[in-house]
Amino acid sequence: MQIFNVGIGELLFILALALIVLGPEKAVATARKIGVWLRNLITSPLWREAMSASNEVHDLPQHILDDAELQSLVAELDLSAQEIKNVLNRAHLETQAELSSLNDAFNSGFPVDPEFDDPSGR
Repeated sequence: MQIFNVGIGELLFILALALIVLGPEKAVATARKIGVWLRNLITSPLWREAMSASNEVHDLPQHILDDAELQSLVAELDLSAQEIKNVLNRAHLETQAELSSLNDAFNSGFPVDPEFDDPSGR
């Protein structure tokens, strides 16, 4: 959990430092003033407006995608791409099998004569 980009460890360090610097009485009074100030800030219309604007900016890309229905289009394109990939893989495997069978038929139908296999011509 982070508030104002300050984690729990940093917050505890700040509180311990404030207790050491201010002392117990002033630390309590200062904490009370800070609490009142934060409550006033959070309940102010300015804070609500800022949070609303922040949420709108955060959610804007999702709203744009929803409005354009691009998510469903992207899902359909992904599915089509996968189907095309599967078809191409099957065609590749079938072609390899046919080439292998043709190669076997070619090699078995034409025996190699050792006299013609010598590249030197002797």
